[in-house]
Amino acid sequence: MKATIKDVAKAAHVSTATVSRVLSNKKGTYREDTAKVVRKVADELGYHRNISAAELASNEVKTIAIIINNTKTNFWQKVLDGIQAAIKENHRNSIIFYAGNNDEAMLTEAINSALARSVSGILLIAAKANQQQLQLLNRSGLPYRFVSIYGSDDHETKFISSNNIKIGELATQYLINHGHTRIGLIGIDKSNTGKQRLLGYEKVMTKANQVVEPGWIQYGDYSFECGEKLFKRVRNLGLTAVIAASDMTAAGILKAAHQYGYQIPQDLSIISIDGTFICNITAPQLTSISQQFEKMGRISVENLIQGAESQFIPVNVRERESVQNID
Repeated sequence: MKATIKDVAKAAHVSTATVSRVLSNKKGTYREDTAKVVRKVADELGYHRNISAAELASNEVKTIAIIINNTKTNFWQKVLDGIQAAIKENHRNSIIFYAGNNDEAMLTEAINSALARSVSGILLIAAKANQQQLQLLNRSGLPYRFVSIYGSDDHETKFISSNNIKIGELATQYLINHGHTRIGLIGIDKSNTGKQRLLGYEKVMTKANQVVEPGWIQYGDYSFECGEKLFKRVRNLGLTAVIAASDMTAAGILKAAHQYGYQIPQDLSIISIDGTFICNITAPQLTSISQQFEKMGRISVENLIQGAESQFIPVNVRERESVQNID
C-alpha cells in the first residue's frame, strides 16, 4: 500500500501538519533539523504530496508539470507549443522543469521537484526514464505521460508518441521504392527510440532481400555535428541513400556532403526523420518522415486529463527535393 501523510508523521514523530508544512516548503514554520527527519522518512517510505487522477479531472488542482529533456534536435519546441495551447484551452497552468540532455541525475531531480509541488499530473518530453525513476513516478500516485518517446514492453508506462518502428519502415520503403538498395541509417542512438527505428529499417531491408553491410548503421546523438562527422565515415561505402535520424543530423550530412563535392540528390539521396522547418531551409529541401509534434503536445494534455490509454500520432512522408529515383 502507498504511504500516507499519517505514516510519515508517525515515523518521524511529528504531526501531520508539520509534515505538510515541510513538504510544502513553508519556510519559517518548522525547524531545519525537523525538516531533515521528515524529508528522510518521506523518501524512505516513498511518500510525495500528490493528488489523484479524479482530482485532476475535477479541476481541484490546475497545474501540470512539464519536464523537458533537452535533446540535440529541434522538435521539442513544437511539442511544447502544443502542450501550452492545450493547457490554456483546458484552463490549466504549467510549471516547467529542465532535465538536461539525457542526464539521469538531473531527470531524477526534476521528477522530485515536480512531485514536491502541488501539481495534478506530469508530462515528460523526450525523457528516457530508468527503472528507479519509473518507480518514483508510480509510487507518487500522480498521472503522467511520456511525450514523443516510449519504452520497452517490460515497463508499464503511458505515452503519446509517433510509432518509431513505423518511421523506420516508411523511410526505408520510400527509398527502396525509388530504386535504392544500398541504404544507410545515420545518427540514431542506442535508446529505445533508436532501437525501434533500427527495427523498422531492418524489417524492410530483410523483406526486400537486402543485406545490411558493415558501416551502414552509424550511431550518434541526433545532432548537426553528428551528421557532419558520420558522413565522413560512410562516404566511401558506396551508399546511394541515407536515412538521417533527425532533421539536424540530415542538415549536418548535407553540409559535409557539399564540402566533399557531392551533388544532392544526384550523388546521394537523403531522407530525414522529423519534418521540422529545417527541411524547408536547406538546399536542396529535405524529404522527410514528418511527425505532428504540435498535435502530439496537444493530445498529451488531453490524454493526461482524461486518463486515456497510450496513443500513437500518425506520421507521413513529405516529399521535397533530396531523394532521386534511380530506377
